Amino acid sequence: MNEKIKNVTAVVLCGGKSRRMGFDKAFLMDDEQYLLLRTVRELQNLFEQAVLVSNTKAKFEDRTDFRAIPILEDLYTEKGPMGGISTALQQVPTEYIFAMACDMPLPDVSLIGRMYRKLDREQVLICSHEGKLEPLFAFYHKSCLPVFEEQIKKGELKPRSAFSSLKVKMYDLNFEETKSIVNLNTPEDVQKWNEKTAKNECD
Repeated sequence: MNEKIKNVTAVVLCGGKSRRMGFDKAFLMDDEQYLLLRTVRELQNLFEQAVLVSNTKAKFEDRTDFRAIPILEDLYTEKGPMGGISTALQQVPTEYIFAMACDMPLPDVSLIGRMYRKLDREQVLICSHEGKLEPLFAFYHKSCLPVFEEQIKKGELKPRSAFSSLKVKMYDLNFEETKSIVNLNTPEDVQKWNEKTAKNECD
């Protein structure tokens, strides 16, 4: 097994409102397993540290499966992904974080590893495909925090709103890599993903 990445904490953001899903996406399940737990295990294979950032720790209290995972409570309530990323940057000990959303099932750790190897003192390393950015599949340096906090004060809650003030590097996804960037936003998305994974297992 390759040596784990030490200067980065993997951060999974679990504070979304999940309006389109109809229930909290942190508790999506597949084969009676929480997808989030499987995601964390995948990240633990690559990083020495993996944490969750949640709008409230209380929602995990009755779910014993999550007791071994560090959970940070959002310091910037109702501030979206920018608040979750800023919470992590403020509290984790590492120089960088790798931030992703809880509705991205089974992250491609080989892709994350390739991204990490492209990191060279940038403040942000973010996926890009045909001009579309993936701010919730990206590396962020601690030095982003004051810029993000200023954006939060202004009510600019999308991470990309701060990019003009930061040193940002794009990681251009190839076609195969785009297949691993999946968001499950609705019950229909979950059904399609389950059908696809079941088909792949049978092939």
